[in-house]
Amino acid sequence: MMSRMLVAARLLTLSVLTTLVCCGSAVHAEEPAVRTADHQKFAEDFWTYLKDKYGDWKPLETYPGEAPMPEAGTQGVVFVNDIAAKDLSQLDFGSIVVVQHSRDDQPFAVSALFRARPGVNPKKDDWYEMYFLTDGTLVKSSADQAAFNRRGFVTKVVDGRLWVLALDSPSVAELVAGEGPEKHVTLPGAGPDRKTLKSDSRETALRYLFSKPGFATHFEDGRAWIFAKDTDAAKQFAAEGLPEKHVTRVGAGPMRTTIKAPDTETIDLFLGQSNP
Repeated sequence: MMSRMLVAARLLTLSVLTTLVCCGSAVHAEEPAVRTADHQKFAEDFWTYLKDKYGDWKPLETYPGEAPMPEAGTQGVVFVNDIAAKDLSQLDFGSIVVVQHSRDDQPFAVSALFRARPGVNPKKDDWYEMYFLTDGTLVKSSADQAAFNRRGFVTKVVDGRLWVLALDSPSVAELVAGEGPEKHVTLPGAGPDRKTLKSDSRETALRYLFSKPGFATHFEDGRAWIFAKDTDAAKQFAAEGLPEKHVTRVGAGPMRTTIKAPDTETIDLFLGQSNP
């Protein structure tokens, strides 16, 4: 089965590269299909191969640093296949890393990262990521082309309104199958392209709107602290906490949220960045 997976990965290379380029294109009024039929079939075959095997693979105490961070995070039980286990410091092609996520001590989802072959996804060192529910439902993959997609979230346009849920939301299955949860909030005009935003909570919607590439956000007392990633200020925040010296811009952020940052340039850059 593994050899068939590698063959499928080779056949998908061109399709993946095309899809990843398309993901950066302009936002459309309505979403196309989330993924191509080829990618859907590949993920289904991958799950068929994976589901009864990964529990017998080598468990790790910590997530391997050579693999990219899964969108859903690394909290859970981590497994690697035999190819990955040979050398965790240099994960070869054919390596698979799995994180089994649990809620109330019960597994509910699986992040699977497969280093398929050269050229599949150069920006991520040729890793292909899939996020499944434990019943095999594919929620998200590296090749998805949802127009309003952002890391750590599932989005879906239904009747012109944008549904947004965190990947670990208990209501993800409902959204994938049709619409979001019956109990939800509606925020007219709050989303990208002034779309009406629907979510399981106002907090989820706010975190989605602040999840722009290149920035790290910390919420405190209803205010959003913004740090440009990989800057000295971001590193200092990670090591020491919130800075004493900062600037504040009241009500300037999404949903009129007050923004705090180390300097005005960071806020201007954040507010001036177009939606992905």
